[in-house]
Amino acid sequence: MIWIDRQQPFDEASARISAQPTIAVDTEADSLHSYFDKVCLIQISIPGEDLVIDPLSRIDIGAFGRVLADANVTKILHGGDYDLRILNRDFGYTVTNLVDTMICAQLLGYPAIGLAALLERHFGLQVDKAHQRADWAMRPLPKDMLEYAAMDTRHLIALAGKLREELLALGRWEWAQEEFARLEQVRYRENDEEVETWRKVKNLGNLDRRSLAIFRDLYLWRDRMARSADRPPFKIIGNDALIETAKAKTAAMPEIARIKGMSRYHIDRYGRDIASTIRRSLDVPDAELPDKNEPKAWLRDRALENRIERLKKVRDRVAQDLKIEPSVLAPRHVLSSIATSGNLDVPAMREWQKKLIGEAMLAALTAK
Repeated sequence: MIWIDRQQPFDEASARISAQPTIAVDTEADSLHSYFDKVCLIQISIPGEDLVIDPLSRIDIGAFGRVLADANVTKILHGGDYDLRILNRDFGYTVTNLVDTMICAQLLGYPAIGLAALLERHFGLQVDKAHQRADWAMRPLPKDMLEYAAMDTRHLIALAGKLREELLALGRWEWAQEEFARLEQVRYRENDEEVETWRKVKNLGNLDRRSLAIFRDLYLWRDRMARSADRPPFKIIGNDALIETAKAKTAAMPEIARIKGMSRYHIDRYGRDIASTIRRSLDVPDAELPDKNEPKAWLRDRALENRIERLKKVRDRVAQDLKIEPSVLAPRHVLSSIATSGNLDVPAMREWQKKLIGEAMLAALTAK
């Protein structure tokens, strides 16, 4: 493992990297330790070398961006969607000619598609997961953390070769290539238009409208606190504690202190803010309370649901024959789009999927 945090060693390594036909790439960010996460490490493996680059050292890593964009160099990633987004966000980089080993494993129907599972399956390697939640922004990084980071790319080139052979044998390599081409188009997008991100939190279904208002307001308060402290929101207070507080519907401090998940630390540090937020939520007029997420019965399209169900049966039957997850063959939002439009010209549907199940789906739509 070679640690690089100075310009000259980086420039020398870049010359070696750019001369390779294939490289393995990964990143580490600090999303578990800060609100405004950033790329903290860039790992690159080439035959005989594992390089761990420090982008926080302010060296010019433009040569890495040029390699990512070079169509003559194959880039191997595993579950690369997040890596591509943050590389695009922080540096403006885009990628061409990539292979994603997680996508390969999905198309092969593997029951476990995580990198650790694939390394054990193909190389008999046991990966130590001790640093999964590590703070990659800390400096200096101890050697065991750097070795852990290097393992994410060390075997990717060999792994990609094995998975490609299996996909070719099954006639599925073209499927993978189409998925890779889609992945190359990934860009970072701001989520500012998502004004109700709080609705994405799980387990809100049992909350009535008043409790939803309390949860919403506590969620937004927590977000402001997290931004101010540059800490992940869950390190301010967890979702479960906010949900329990919303259910309690009380602004009385003694009762708040007894809520499950509400620690003495939370009460001492944030108790007044929490209580005042709840009081404001309790004063919201009934007409202004947020609606529940559940669909209204009179807005449900029974005919559409029946069409989706027919498509689902076709998809599930073919997926079972192929021994792959049904959602890989066609996720529900694709089924919904086909059922709504009555044709296969939906943006999210791949050509390989159309060839496999397109005719059967259209037949299912018109079946009596």
